[in-house]
Amino acid sequence: MGRLAALRKWNVKRAFALPLALALTVFAYGCSSGTGSGTTNEPGKTGQAAMNEKDEKAEITVWMTQVGTLKAGQKPGDWVKEDLVPEWNKQYPNIKVNVEIIPFDGINEKITTAIASGTAPNVLLDTPVRTLAYAQMGALAPLTDTIPVKDLEQIKKNPDVMKMVSVNGNIVTMPYSATVSALILNKSLWKEAGAEQLLPQDEYRTWTPDQFKAALKAVTNKDKGVYGMTLFALNEQGDQLYNNTMVAFGAKLFNDDYSKYTAADSPASEQTLSFFNSLVAEGLVHPHPETLSAVNALDYWKQRKNGMVVAGTSHADLVKNGIKDGSVTGPHEYMYVNYPSPNKGKAALKMEFGFGVVFKNKDALKEKWAKKFLYWSQTGNQIYSTATKAFNPFGEAPSWTKDDPELQFLFKLTTKSKEWPVVDPGWGIKGYPEMRAAMFPEMQRMFIKEATPKQTIDAISKKFNDTIKKYNK
Repeated sequence: MGRLAALRKWNVKRAFALPLALALTVFAYGCSSGTGSGTTNEPGKTGQAAMNEKDEKAEITVWMTQVGTLKAGQKPGDWVKEDLVPEWNKQYPNIKVNVEIIPFDGINEKITTAIASGTAPNVLLDTPVRTLAYAQMGALAPLTDTIPVKDLEQIKKNPDVMKMVSVNGNIVTMPYSATVSALILNKSLWKEAGAEQLLPQDEYRTWTPDQFKAALKAVTNKDKGVYGMTLFALNEQGDQLYNNTMVAFGAKLFNDDYSKYTAADSPASEQTLSFFNSLVAEGLVHPHPETLSAVNALDYWKQRKNGMVVAGTSHADLVKNGIKDGSVTGPHEYMYVNYPSPNKGKAALKMEFGFGVVFKNKDALKEKWAKKFLYWSQTGNQIYSTATKAFNPFGEAPSWTKDDPELQFLFKLTTKSKEWPVVDPGWGIKGYPEMRAAMFPEMQRMFIKEATPKQTIDAISKKFNDTIKKYNK
């Protein structure tokens, strides 16, 4: 246990389940909002009331995660202060917006501490993977008075959408955003190894575990410190990789009412963890994943030290901009592919819906303008969609995909949601961030051979279900 104890000491600061194609169809008709033209139908006062609003003065605080860039050389998240707020000030010069960029390391602890101390921001720009838990704590303001009635009607007709943006029937996450994630690889590495043919060849880029492993082996060169992939278990960001692949292997993560984490009930979960263990044992991934984080994996990928990472649409810009500023080593021809699955021709889709919340505030004026800012940020301009590379569920494929076949491929993947399994995010579960944090120590035990894959998934499931029971008392 000495090695694990050392890991724990070192690790003090530890850190898309939606049929989107259906959502696109449902939302495409009869909706009052749209971002295609850069216009907005923001609900609000008219006449004298609207004139009075121009005289109102308020100051709100926005916390932004390190997500998205709008131009070359820009640090992730800085587009909110540098580009979005100046546009806002053109329309609302009397409403000052202060922006603070917050890192992902320790993000949940920072926010929960702020909630407890009454120092939470007015707006948090983050995904429901964390924010729905804050709604469970009673900290978020409902957004139903901000979203147009016709949009509300369409959202409430789709239970999958509601599962990701609401708690107890109250919409608390702004719903004008949908993202897709998959694996992104550096195709150049396979070309240089003469192994391009080992990459997925079918229309939707699926592959079996054996095909996946063969591809990793083709580019692994231990002498040069290059591996097919980087596994990691140093913080909770690893849960996406492992849970998504379990679903691709055939596991179901939660029962229908979220009263139980069910991964351990399926042999597919153990098979998935055994598969990841085999990648370590065969030297196809960086050694000692128990000491590595998601940040390490991304850095290796940018340096051509591994072949692929979990990624969303923003990673395309990361490569384009990184090649220009030197933060990404070339050549780097990126390509999106699916998670491996033993079900040939199929994969698991990871789609996330919603972005941004407003915290309750005793100052009604601040809360009002926080809601208006959040709504406007996603419906009143193209900055948000372009910077975050999010799909607008109330419209068509965004214009930023037209010059990039890889981004068009990601959008195309959403059409398979009626046929392929979709990863259930479990966002509506009370204590979900706590569950995520409970996963990675068990993965560490497995990687240092203190637990078998079966013992690992059983331990994870026990921790998850204990958390669910604790919050459901």
